[in-house]
Amino acid sequence: MKKIFLALAMFALFASSAFAQNANFGVNISYQSEGMVGDKDAVKLFSDEQVSSAFALGLNVRVPFNQMISLRSGLDFQINAYSYTYDDYGKDYDYMNLFLNLQLPVLARINFTPGFFAEAGLDMQFNLLAQNYSEAADEAGFDAWEEFENWRVFQLGPTVGAGYTLWFGLEFSGRFSYGLFNSITKGDVDMTPLRFQIDIAYWFGYKK
Repeated sequence: MKKIFLALAMFALFASSAFAQNANFGVNISYQSEGMVGDKDAVKLFSDEQVSSAFALGLNVRVPFNQMISLRSGLDFQINAYSYTYDDYGKDYDYMNLFLNLQLPVLARINFTPGFFAEAGLDMQFNLLAQNYSEAADEAGFDAWEEFENWRVFQLGPTVGAGYTLWFGLEFSGRFSYGLFNSITKGDVDMTPLRFQIDIAYWFGYKK
């Protein structure tokens, strides 16, 4: 619960200060694909599919300093799932690693034209839930879902992207993010996330 309050407090602080800066507010939906990089054996054990499918819904705020430069942040609720199949005693069983996260990016944006922009900054991620599912355990009569132990609660990393905003506030963008910290908090496992996402956003009362 503290993780949720911290993320909400950070976004609320940014949003409240934005009210005094003639800011834009908006909403967004996002498709994300994430893969783990690092120790090959650990990555393979984590998921033989190696990339996940994730979806996010969120709120955006943008503070313009002039017609070219602005600061953007937001708060996204993300569902991220790594699914894979493993051969156990001659039978294929389905497995899944499921994560619920709050994402809070802080990005500097440069508009090269009124519509086209590039942005870069930091992407913070707070993990709310980490679970893994085992079909084999389910068939054996055990709990199919259990907590993913030693998963990192807070992830931070650089992010960079580009996009285009239409004259009425509809926006399309994509960006890459890379985690600086090991995703597993104990042991010698070296595994960090690399994510690509595509966002569709809408700015209310859009101001260039």
